[in-house]
Amino acid sequence: MIGPTKLSTIRAGVRASFRMTDGELLAWFNRQMQDAAQRPKPDSCAIETLRLLRDALVKETTRPATRRKTRKLTGRIKH
Repeated sequence: MIGPTKLSTIRAGVRASFRMTDGELLAWFNRQMQDAAQRPKPDSCAIETLRLLRDALVKETTRPATRRKTRKLTGRIKH
């Protein structure tokens, strides 16, 4: 996946990934990482990049509940 890859191949892969479910996407990234690890000279940078991309894309994010802002009192209190 990473390396001397044509831009059209990368675009096709990205388009296909949008049609994948989270489970399929996770399995694809795991296969890519296993293939990269089994090469004669494993590229640790490529494997780490795949891992980070996998975690970022597959991870479900939950938005924290919005908190109401408190009003700041900017004026002086007169006695």
